[in-house]
Amino acid sequence: MLHVIQKHSAVPIHVQLRKIILDMVVEGDLKPGDRLYSEAEWCRKFNISRMTVRKVIDDLAREGFLYRVAGKGTYVAQPKIVEKLAYLVTFTEDMLGRGMRPSCRLLERTIINPQPKVAEYLNLHKDEKVIRVKRLLFADEEPICLQEAFLPWRLFRGFLKVSEEEILHRDMCDILNTFIAHPVSWARQTLEAVALQDEEADFLRVPRRAPGLLCERITYDEAETPIEYITFLYRSDRYKFMVGLITPNHRNRSF
Repeated sequence: MLHVIQKHSAVPIHVQLRKIILDMVVEGDLKPGDRLYSEAEWCRKFNISRMTVRKVIDDLAREGFLYRVAGKGTYVAQPKIVEKLAYLVTFTEDMLGRGMRPSCRLLERTIINPQPKVAEYLNLHKDEKVIRVKRLLFADEEPICLQEAFLPWRLFRGFLKVSEEEILHRDMCDILNTFIAHPVSWARQTLEAVALQDEEADFLRVPRRAPGLLCERITYDEAETPIEYITFLYRSDRYKFMVGLITPNHRNRSF
């Protein structure tokens, strides 16, 4: 298959290059263990900047599609088995779907300098600030999740004027959608088991060092702009995730 970069396309160049590399893996042009072109070779092949190439390769390496060998180059990784959650839903939608009544308590809403990890996830420029929003989420008046969201200040500065009353009684996603030009399109999410720290356990009313489920999510709009980095820390004794598994012959089935 012929791979080209459309310079005048509305799709950003880094998104096009990412798709090209992943397509080459899927189509077998690049197999596990194959050495990837060098950054300079990608630049010459598509006449694009080294910064763009480096970003795409860094992202794919961080996500596990590629791996680096010091002094030798970047290689295609063995594919991982990933169990994906099927739908991007809010906590409110999730709880209502379980027949439970959602509510929340606002713990913090401040402007801060982001940690390097947060700045990287949100593609922030140097010295850009974020709004940190920390909430305790309840289901049927029982604390079930600590949520911490990091929002680029340049996009969501108006959120600081939203009343606490509205935050408590309106879906957070609905509020944030009023500040962005492009609707939310997709998200990348990870899930891991953790031991709850003392303060976290106290908020969630469970024994200290009890097990918890940590979800980390980066949300993107239709222009492929990361608009939110958010963590959900759930009580593992009161929360579980369901993943629908299907055979390749039944990919159109919905859950």
